Amino acid sequence: MSGALAALEDLFQRSTPDPATAAAVSVLGNLPPPLPVSRLEAALGAVAPHLADADRAEWVAALGQPLSRAGIASPRCVAGFLGQCAVESGGFRELEEDLHYSAARLCEVWPGRFPDTASAEACAMQPENLANRVYAGRMGNGDAASGDGWRFRGRGLIQITGRWAYERFARAMNMTLDQAVSHAATQAGAADSAVWFWTANELNALASSWSIDLLSRKINGGSAGAAERIRLCDAALHAIGA
Repeated sequence: MSGALAALEDLFQRSTPDPATAAAVSVLGNLPPPLPVSRLEAALGAVAPHLADADRAEWVAALGQPLSRAGIASPRCVAGFLGQCAVESGGFRELEEDLHYSAARLCEVWPGRFPDTASAEACAMQPENLANRVYAGRMGNGDAASGDGWRFRGRGLIQITGRWAYERFARAMNMTLDQAVSHAATQAGAADSAVWFWTANELNALASSWSIDLLSRKINGGSAGAAERIRLCDAALHAIGA
């Protein structure tokens, strides 16, 4: 038994672990071989064709170990992961939630909170004010005055959002909460947080059965961008050669 697995198993036996930790214990006991770097690079090129060669190489380096450690290694699992991440991150180029909305757009996105443009003006093009208002009292966040909405806004390739998600991610990474928040905004942290989310929600099973619509709903909570998600997952799978 490896030192990493022994440590995780000890944690599992001593306490009720985060779901991602429990999944990691299971995965580490029977890791499949990682996807070859050349195939990972080809799949990334298929889902994020606008990345420069140097940027694509950096993402391949950032993703390699986290994917391997989590057992995201089969062609379908890797393709599903990359296709979904590409949609969530604007082609691997956006690692933080963009909350710059006009008043009119706020009424479209959050009609219950902003029934007309007059009610939206205070948050229009004011991302911190907006985050603190729309995320207040949700996902473990405090009230609007706490600043939790802004502090725990979406970050990473699959944007984790809210205090509860960041607390679970911090535990899985053996980091403090502040460290986890900072880490999620980096390239390495964006990869780590996406892999953590994928593992915590047991998404390998949906990717393995190529249930892309179900996979999309688990990640996005709805059907936004459904056709593009299917297209990019299929493109990644084709590029891998499966």
